[in-house]
Parts: sequence; structure tokens; C-alpha cells
Amino acid sequence: MRPVLTLLLVAILLQSCESANNQRPPAQYEEKKASLEEIERDSPLKFLKVSAFHRGNLVNQTVVKGEVINKATLTTYKDVQISITFLDKEGTVIEKEKETLSAPVSPGETNEFKIKTGHVKGASSVTVDIVKAIADK
Repeated sequence: MRPVLTLLLVAILLQSCESANNQRPPAQYEEKKASLEEIERDSPLKFLKVSAFHRGNLVNQTVVKGEVINKATLTTYKDVQISITFLDKEGTVIEKEKETLSAPVSPGETNEFKIKTGHVKGASSVTVDIVKAIADK
């Protein structure tokens, strides 16, 4: 009698687990997911972050190394355009350059980059900002 009850209990548990896995998410979930995807696609600058530092090299170039972080949950971004601003000791802009990073940045990923530019005379600091990006379809 006891093995039959145990077998019956296991069968009921397996059946209840199986039926829970066959259920589809509610329509509201799909609508929220689509809405989030639209927000991420329409405003990439809210979800992309950049950090960088610079140094000089032996052939008189400025090397800017950094990383682009994608904080979106559903959208991959490609052709991330960054602006590199060279500043003097007082914080005055000396020169600006734009570069496009071709490697796509998937949701939750971090991509590193390295850009070599000509030496900018009098530059003591460099700032890097994301100007634009394209949502990958």
C-alpha cells in the first residue's frame, strides 16, 4: 500500500511540473517586452556608457584606450560613434575628433577599444563621449 501511495504522489508531482512548463507567458509580458525593446532602440545613449584613458607612445601618438558598456537588456548596438575631446590644463578644448567603433555591443556586454591619433600639442587630458549608435535589428 505504501509504495502505491508513493508512486501516486510522484506521478501527481511530475504532472503538475509538466503542466507549469507548458504554459505561455501572459500577453502583458510580451507587450512590456516589446515596449522595452522600442525604448532601447529609440534611445541608445541612455543604455550605452563609455570610460577611457589616454597615454602617449614612442612614435609621438596619443593612444586612447577604453570600453563601451551596453546596459540594455534586449538590444544590440552597432556603429557606436564616439567623440574624443582634447583639453589643456585649464580645461579649454584644443581639438575634437570623432571615431566609429564597428564592433557590435550585445546586451549586458562590454567591448574594449584602442584608438591611436596624432599627438595633440598642449593636451593634458582627454574626454570621451558617445555621440550616436545604431540599434541592430
